Amino acid sequence: MVLLSANGAFRTILILLIIWQLLRLWMRLQRGGRGSAGGTRTTTDPIRPKGDVRIEQVKEVHHRAPPLDAEDADFEEIN
Repeated sequence: MVLLSANGAFRTILILLIIWQLLRLWMRLQRGGRGSAGGTRTTTDPIRPKGDVRIEQVKEVHHRAPPLDAEDADFEEIN
């Protein structure tokens, strides 16, 4: 009985692995020749020649919290 259970578990794992590999293959075919295998180009800058290095300046981002103008509406003074 244990052998039947192990056989079923092995078959289920094998089917899941086959489905996983087929999905990977399908996604690679969908992507086609766009970009390299590792990533895609998302900028609109012209493509630089190999070895050309640029230092880009990042605009300053101010992450300040908005001013707090709230009052505690449930405040009661106890004498």
